[in-house]
Amino acid sequence: MSPAPQLRDLALRILDGPSLWADKMIDLSTFADDATGPPSRAPASPARSPDLALHEGIVRPEASFSRLRHAGARGRLLHAMANHELQALELMALALVRFPDADPRFRRALAHVMSDEQKHLAMYVRRMEQLGVRMSDLPLSDFFWRALREPDDPLTFVVQMALVLEQANLDFAKHWSVRMHAAGDTETAAILDRVYNDEIGHVRHGLAWARRWKDDTDTLWDTFVAHATEPMTPARAVGPIFDVDSRKRAGLPDDFVVRLRTWGGSKGRPSDVWWFNPQAEDATAHHRRTGRSYAPRKTVARLARDLAALPAALARPGDIVLVPTAPRPDWLAHRLGAGAPMVQFVDNTHHLVGRTLGPARPWGWSPDAVRRSHALLLEVPLSEPMPVIGKTWAVPPLATLLSADWREDGWSDAKVVPQVCTTLEEVESRTSDLQSDGWTGVLIRGDLSASGRERWVIRTERGIQDDDSQRVRGLLERHSQVTVGPLLNRRVDLSFHGDVDADGSVRLRGVVRFETHDDGRFQGAVVGPPHRGLPRDVVRWMLGDGHDTDRLQRAARKVFAVLGPALAAEGYRGPVGVDALVHTTPEGLRLCPLIEVNARWTMGRVALDTSRRLGLTTGTLRIVSARHPSLSKAFVEETRLPTARVTNGRLVSGPLWLTDPRGAQAAVVLVAT
Repeated sequence: MSPAPQLRDLALRILDGPSLWADKMIDLSTFADDATGPPSRAPASPARSPDLALHEGIVRPEASFSRLRHAGARGRLLHAMANHELQALELMALALVRFPDADPRFRRALAHVMSDEQKHLAMYVRRMEQLGVRMSDLPLSDFFWRALREPDDPLTFVVQMALVLEQANLDFAKHWSVRMHAAGDTETAAILDRVYNDEIGHVRHGLAWARRWKDDTDTLWDTFVAHATEPMTPARAVGPIFDVDSRKRAGLPDDFVVRLRTWGGSKGRPSDVWWFNPQAEDATAHHRRTGRSYAPRKTVARLARDLAALPAALARPGDIVLVPTAPRPDWLAHRLGAGAPMVQFVDNTHHLVGRTLGPARPWGWSPDAVRRSHALLLEVPLSEPMPVIGKTWAVPPLATLLSADWREDGWSDAKVVPQVCTTLEEVESRTSDLQSDGWTGVLIRGDLSASGRERWVIRTERGIQDDDSQRVRGLLERHSQVTVGPLLNRRVDLSFHGDVDADGSVRLRGVVRFETHDDGRFQGAVVGPPHRGLPRDVVRWMLGDGHDTDRLQRAARKVFAVLGPALAAEGYRGPVGVDALVHTTPEGLRLCPLIEVNARWTMGRVALDTSRRLGLTTGTLRIVSARHPSLSKAFVEETRLPTARVTNGRLVSGPLWLTDPRGAQAAVVLVAT
């Protein structure tokens, strides 16, 4: 009796032999594995007959398989799946010769998996030939070979092969089986069902060895993310559907399944990198005064931590959001149930090493944000390092808008334009002038501030008191200059939102109505039409005469026509939100079209994008204190957040938590009806 062939020799024949049937399909049922040999380098491509050669860059979209009632379409689908099976077989053979010192039990089990791959390949080839398609009829993509030919170690191989490629095949096999049944092709469906069940075992095999080889201090998910590197990222572990049952049968833990289902990483597009830094204006002001980095107050630091996930409401699917701790799986499932875009939350920036990344997207730009972008090797889409615009910068554009050439019917009088002051004497003089003009209040604001901070109101009937002078001196010391203008009789707060391009043009994104506390801090925003729920007289005024576009849209376009070139000249491009307000005067309602320019992302933009992406036509976005009764101890100890559902533009069950309410110390952001 001849000795059993060595497993290494069988693997080399699969790699080096050109024949599909004579070399790739050799018997793997009997072998010895006591002469594993030295590690071998990966060839540029496995040996193939010329008609089965691999080609780079071949991509066939799923749309080409859409007409499955036609035999040719079903055959082309099986051709693509056969190509994947053949490459998987060759990659497994490559792993055997690349890692000769791997655990013998792993090598034996891998040979059994390879035998299954041969059976799948044979079934696909025979069935597609019955449908009129041969392997040589269409080009064969080399994507999986290029992606998996050089893993660093056996752990990386099992993660990328079993927990990425074969896990995705669970979804593909299930999806196409259902489609084949619907097309009346029960024979092909039966093949896919066989593959589906075998792949469960293959994933189980990879899972067992990933657990055995991973670091004891790492979770399975951490190991998965660390080793599922480009281009075999976790996003590629999911197919056209997400089949939970097969993953549970394979033994994947529930929290792993939830995290993968809610994973939003890109499959190839460079991911923009987002983070929430609400202290951008304060950091810029501090840097201008001292030249040093900024350490936020504890209250601001807690807010930044609680709302770290908020940029996910702005990001595109596949983008990255940096967070201090990994989000809880139940909150991720809550977002998924509401239809929110899936993004990747990253709590360890080491996971970004080697990734193909797009530009940085901080909430606001500051010297600290620029430094962090450079440290992460991210593109900074600005020509100036500190483009955050102070309150004084907005005074000339407002004066332009309220001049005779620009001023619209229904806009404020030019007398509302604030004055820039650099001394207490100038503030006192301006306050006296406003009192003489009949204004009952004066609003003083520091140059760089946000969220209602660094402002002071003087009631003109009492004049400037000692405490007023003290506060103004403090503002001048911190900001060098302040704006001094009349305190308007606010009726409605509004914000105009757009994106500034390098040429100064602005793409108008929409108009949002928002609410503030008495001290100017943001309280909430309307999700949906800004006039919803307002008194009839205000609605009529906001919508204009009905013969053309409404008054607010006209105002927004006119504001951006002035601001866009000015912002671009400062080197800024990106999101901009302009605060405006409707106020009451003896002559009726008037619009002050520019109160403040926010050259950053804003809560109003979050409300606008949430409305658009989820199709919401009604609702309210709110920042809720962590001490609010809705965040009681009983609530946060529930095992699962309820699902938020949107039906016909209405949030019929909710609320929708845009940030995780569990463990919040300062605040959370939610959308509710």
